[in-house]
Amino acid sequence: MKPELIEILRMRWQRLRIYRRPGAVLVDYRILRNFVSYLSVHRIYSMNTQYLQYVREQLMVATADLSGETKGSFRPGWRTRNSTRKTIPEKKQRIWDEETESWITLNNPPIPGKQSLAKGSAIPLVKPLEYSTASWRRAVLSLDEHYKAWLLWNYSENTCWEHQIEITQWAWEQFSQQLEGKRVAKKTIDRLRQLIWLAAQDVKADLAGKDTYEFQALAELAGVAKSTWTEIYLPHWLVMRSCFIKLDSSALIAVTRSRSQQKATNYVQSLAKPN
Repeated sequence: MKPELIEILRMRWQRLRIYRRPGAVLVDYRILRNFVSYLSVHRIYSMNTQYLQYVREQLMVATADLSGETKGSFRPGWRTRNSTRKTIPEKKQRIWDEETESWITLNNPPIPGKQSLAKGSAIPLVKPLEYSTASWRRAVLSLDEHYKAWLLWNYSENTCWEHQIEITQWAWEQFSQQLEGKRVAKKTIDRLRQLIWLAAQDVKADLAGKDTYEFQALAELAGVAKSTWTEIYLPHWLVMRSCFIKLDSSALIAVTRSRSQQKATNYVQSLAKPN
């Protein structure tokens, strides 16, 4: 919807709100009021969604593994391929002294010449990209364990086993609270326990815009028919996914707040502006 039309509707709503009389244009007023309320909530939700996506992109850059940028062990060979070497021996010359019957090392004066190895550009100790995103990494490492594990596993492709265990245990505790007071068969609980990690992978793929699990594939993984899956397991599956979606949004908000607090705490007016 165009901004001009939205502004016209807002002005009309304000006019009706001020000048309306009892019993006059009541239907029109209610329609406009509900529409503007819905529009305001939708715009706020859209802004929050865009900001969370911005935080996701910043975390991907901040936690990326940049260790493969340099040439590693091939770097010295790359630097020395343009080396300029002459026939001047590197070792000191030795001569045989007949009187002492021993070898004598000659202390020759320094010989002017070119550098034996071609000089290359120095590699900075801290790369500019790593320095500019350091505040995000500090914020991630200061979070609670389940938040930190989720962000590192989801956005930095860190497949650490401890992170996966932390995510699974936290999500199962949250899901178990949803089952309190409900009668669920033990066999169903055992199958749901096997699906909790699949729900985490499904939410991760959904956030990345990739293909998610279909109900038929989930039914086969659970070892039940598709009709049984739809009737019994689908509601629990949706609750599992909602736990991980809530974990993602809460972790992103937490890392944003932690970063802001750290920047405010470490800010010194006489120093440079923190990144």
